[in-house]
Amino acid sequence: ASWNDKAFTIQWNEDLQDTYQADEEFKQMSKRDLYYKMIKLIEQEEEVIKRVRKAEDETRDLQSRRQQEELSSDLEISVYDIDRNDKSKIYRKLLQQKADEEKRKKEIHDVDYLAPFLAAIGNPVRINVQQAQQLRVAAQRDFKDRSIRKANLMQARFESEIQELISKQQWYQKHQIGMSKEDELEYQRLCQEAQFRLHILEERLKRHKELATEKYMQLENKLNDDSRLKEPYTIR
Repeated sequence: ASWNDKAFTIQWNEDLQDTYQADEEFKQMSKRDLYYKMIKLIEQEEEVIKRVRKAEDETRDLQSRRQQEELSSDLEISVYDIDRNDKSKIYRKLLQQKADEEKRKKEIHDVDYLAPFLAAIGNPVRINVQQAQQLRVAAQRDFKDRSIRKANLMQARFESEIQELISKQQWYQKHQIGMSKEDELEYQRLCQEAQFRLHILEERLKRHKELATEKYMQLENKLNDDSRLKEPYTIR
């Protein structure tokens, strides 16, 4: 459901939402403020998506008007020509980024998830019940912080791409009269690339949000099953 749909409901869980203000001069954000901040961000995201859809419609209209001229005067680059096809280059780059990300995830997975928090308390042989609880909370907080930072970075990149596309469209609207055919074709190419990147970023952000709760529950299960956080609290 869209934000403007009356049937739309937001799933809110205080345990999965947190914020931290490093500067002591500023007031820490309350759960209530955090909730309304999320509402505002959802509204902004809905507006950004609408603008993307509008931009896609405008580009498709331009492509439709110029299609016959392009086909009649230019040789079409084969989708199999990976060295010359711009979309193929972008796709290969994204695949490489995904492979690198999966490699980093595997490296992180192979490392003890409690290691940095145990190191912070001197890597003891045994711990007490209070330390076990502190380790649990530290692991939970670290997961939430990393998840929020990743979502913010993805959202920032998405919005940056949106602004860049809007700037291109504004430039085109200002200069379209008297533009050469080559300039218009270049504009179409840039818009296609931007839309392709936006689609990938949008899908990644959507997937990240969908997996956040699932991954948090996996962490909870891992914490519950970790023998080091239970009696007799033996670490090594």
